Amino acid sequence: MREAELLRRARAGDPAAFEQLVTPCEHTVWCVCARMMGSAEDAADAMQEAMLKAWQALGGYRGEAELSTWLYRIAVRCCLDALRRKKARPSESLEELGEGGFTPADPADTPERAALRSEKRAMLRAALETLPEELRVPLVRSAVAGESYEAVAAAMGLPVGTVKSRISRARAALKKILDQWNYFDDDASNEVEGGRSHDR
Repeated sequence: MREAELLRRARAGDPAAFEQLVTPCEHTVWCVCARMMGSAEDAADAMQEAMLKAWQALGGYRGEAELSTWLYRIAVRCCLDALRRKKARPSESLEELGEGGFTPADPADTPERAALRSEKRAMLRAALETLPEELRVPLVRSAVAGESYEAVAAAMGLPVGTVKSRISRARAALKKILDQWNYFDDDASNEVEGGRSHDR
């Protein structure tokens, strides 16, 4: 069945059509939720929330972007909302940090170093949120979800060269923000600065 017909039926309230519509995108949505949330349980909650929001907002989807890109944006927003809620909780113990996805780099790690890493991850996520969407989306799809430039370009309907340019600009803007926040003063993170290597 064509996507347009599935979209029409899903908008009319057909849950089976919605499931068929989003199933091809579920792997990408899961990957970004897993990488951003850090634990399978939190990722599953974020993905469930993203799919619910997508179902509720389907009437507003006009097709300006690919469906996968639209779903991806919803998932990123759900993850960021969840991370903000998590940050608002009282300070976590080292055990809770471990359950949330933190793994010490070596047995000599201390609670202080664990807390510092947690703080830096929060800083990185906050800095990403400040980027304009046209820069943030391709960067996160590449560095966080691990997609190739070609896959990002296909999903966003852009030339590969444009995607590479936007990712480069996003990295530069992100580094400038993090420099201002003294992010690199201790144990600099390479989550986005290093990113993933792609075949050119």
